[in-house]
Amino acid sequence: MLIMEDGGEVFDRGERIAKIGLVVVAILGALKGVVGYISGSVSLQAQAVDSLTDLVSLVAVYSGLRLSRRPPSERFSYGYYRVETLVSLLVALVILATGGFMIIESARRIFDPVPISEPLIVVGTAALSIPVLLWLGRYTKRVGKEINSQAVMSQSEDFMSDVYSSGVVLVGVAGSWIGYPVTEGLAGGLISLLIIRVGLGLSWSSLLVLMDAVENPDQLIEVKQIAESVHGVVEARHVRMRRSGPFCFGEVTILVPEGLSVDKAHRLSNMVEDAVKRRISSLESLVVHIEPIERERNRVAMPIKEDAGLESIVSEHFGSAPFFIFIDVGPAGVERWYTKKNPGLELEKKRGVAVTDMLTDEEATVILSDELGEGPFHILRDHFVGVYPINGDISVQEAIELFNSGELIPRVDEKS
Repeated sequence: MLIMEDGGEVFDRGERIAKIGLVVVAILGALKGVVGYISGSVSLQAQAVDSLTDLVSLVAVYSGLRLSRRPPSERFSYGYYRVETLVSLLVALVILATGGFMIIESARRIFDPVPISEPLIVVGTAALSIPVLLWLGRYTKRVGKEINSQAVMSQSEDFMSDVYSSGVVLVGVAGSWIGYPVTEGLAGGLISLLIIRVGLGLSWSSLLVLMDAVENPDQLIEVKQIAESVHGVVEARHVRMRRSGPFCFGEVTILVPEGLSVDKAHRLSNMVEDAVKRRISSLESLVVHIEPIERERNRVAMPIKEDAGLESIVSEHFGSAPFFIFIDVGPAGVERWYTKKNPGLELEKKRGVAVTDMLTDEEATVILSDELGEGPFHILRDHFVGVYPINGDISVQEAIELFNSGELIPRVDEKS
């Protein structure tokens, strides 16, 4: 799983790779420019021009990352992260412009081929740049993935296109060397097409982010599943995600049992946000909307005096009742029921805790019981179990009828 650092560490690493790229590209670009001018190699001159645009791109990436780390302001309440995407688009446009210039120059050399001088120096320069650019491209790509930076990833693609173009330069120079100078122009044209292809891909991906397009639809399903796995959430709906620089922002609506206190609803929303952030490390924030919903089905639990099914008599005691009955109640009434022995019956202390553990393990949503201490009551409420006081010495069937008719009043936590 990708582990995202905090915002400062993300931008520090991005700026560091941009600085490294600036130094490497400046040295290679200067070398290609000098050798290309002396030898008359159009393909190597095209690579030198491409290196110049790389320098412009790297300065833009560095500047964008510096600006993106500024804290949110009153006007830019979501921060400046999207500057990083704008820079990525700028890099793509520069790449496209470079490709267009190189195509024009290469076409001129195709129709008016000129043999190059000092082919060995040209070959050596192109060969030297391949391993250096390959290392820089892979390193930049790895850092870009780790910090989830689109601008850094765009620069990685640009470096890798330089690797391919250096290989094409070798082929073109070899062809010119053996007596076919037109191959130099063809090599330059092929390099130009490769660069344009990279620029179009980067432009499209940047535009999608700026339009808040969903990059990974499966991530929406994942957020829904994570939210619904949090105890107390009935259902998750209306999941939205959008990218902003190296981070993403999201929204989700969760349906919770009606009657939930404001304090419990707030705590539940925090639990959902924390659960999603643990799984989706690039998530900067998740807005959780709360909507109350009446359950269609409930698992109702009651302490009983004997195991006689629905004819059992409800016990007035909670911790010392010999059995508990669990009834699944749906729109059509009782769907099924089963009983469990009280696990705390033989305990001298903390009987109520043992019972509440059983109730939560059995995923009860409602407990009907009159004698319920403060400790068990708060444990159950913390697990989103509704507590309804009811007098003992009535049958389970009668208690269910009272619950279904709405005559029972839920116990309220006065501190919420």
